[in-house]
Amino acid sequence: MTPDDPREDARRRVRQLLLSGDNTIKNRDDDARLARARARFDEARRIAVQAGLDEVLPIIDVRLADLPAAEGDTA
Repeated sequence: MTPDDPREDARRRVRQLLLSGDNTIKNRDDDARLARARARFDEARRIAVQAGLDEVLPIIDVRLADLPAAEGDTA
């Protein structure tokens, strides 16, 4: 793999988004923190799918499943 490998770039971005989402949940204490974390996890999933990083999808899906439903969510 070269430093300019698109899959490696995607892998780094996914990792950054997962860490950011995790840190948002742990270190923020406001009502919008879960929505911000969910947006980061959703973006990480989108990037992973586009890059064909199927091996990280279960990791992302666990984080999404573990998030409590946002207030007003019917799903």
